[in-house]
Amino acid sequence: MTDFDTAAVIECASLAPSVHNTQPWSFVPTDAGLDMFAEPGRRLDYLDPTSRQLHISCGAALEFASIGTRAAGRACDVLMLPDQAHPDLLARLGFGAEAPASPLETELAAAIPRRYTDRGPYSDRPVPPALLVDVQNRCTELGVWVRIIDNHADRAVVATILADAEAQEAADPEYAKELSQWTSARPEEQGLPLDAVPSWPADLVSDVPLRDFTGHAEHRRAGGDDEPPRVVRDTLLLLGTPLDDRSAWLSSGRALGWLLLRAAAEGASAQPLGPAIDLPGARERLRRELGLVGHPQFLLRIGFGSGEPRTRRKVAQTHQPLA
Repeated sequence: MTDFDTAAVIECASLAPSVHNTQPWSFVPTDAGLDMFAEPGRRLDYLDPTSRQLHISCGAALEFASIGTRAAGRACDVLMLPDQAHPDLLARLGFGAEAPASPLETELAAAIPRRYTDRGPYSDRPVPPALLVDVQNRCTELGVWVRIIDNHADRAVVATILADAEAQEAADPEYAKELSQWTSARPEEQGLPLDAVPSWPADLVSDVPLRDFTGHAEHRRAGGDDEPPRVVRDTLLLLGTPLDDRSAWLSSGRALGWLLLRAAAEGASAQPLGPAIDLPGARERLRRELGLVGHPQFLLRIGFGSGEPRTRRKVAQTHQPLA
């Protein structure tokens, strides 16, 4: 590929989602393609002591880079965790011969700059069943299962786990400290800007608690008012894997990245429901109380919102080549 094409692929990867917009990745152009490295200094010490969410974030960037490569008309080979002697080298993305992109690959690449995390209310428009089928099929190809949380009992379980997990986080001063480091109105190209967390209308409330970015775990609830707000029930998707190791985390990120672009191509948006999968205890509760076979890795709501991208991006970085 030309230098311009390589830079374009890195730019595609830089637009991937990451936990608290930490963007914990960097890239090295090689003769054969790109090497992707983790940036441990951008790991969340409190929420992500095992680097699980860092790997998921990097997996999403890897998938965006792969889709960008295909859209540029080149074959693409992805090798994850290629060198045990270099644990921060998470993947090698190889550029192959010229190969026209499929219509879907072109659509997904076009959706990369449009994709964003929408934390506001979604409309009543249902998520198309064909989109969910496509997501399940692609995730299966990547070794990731998808569970749609659609019955009332399961949603009540998820809501309780979300509330309990966020309350546990909010009780620890280290959580609020870390959250404040990555959530601000400052113009740095990192973290989550405050205007990316919109206020909901007074007449609407979600049936599951959405993360309170003040760190206090405070949520408006239905009931108790003269005119209680209407409860909205968005489509909830849970991604998981048979194993719970670095490869599974990267695969989960790739599946998440593809899911989000497929949704964006349809005009839909999503929001992570982080507290349910932040800490091991909450993930174990999801596994046990939902009767899951495997390990839950990511929970999100999906629907049709009305917002627009607001999240800052760091300048695309490159890592020093391996000696």
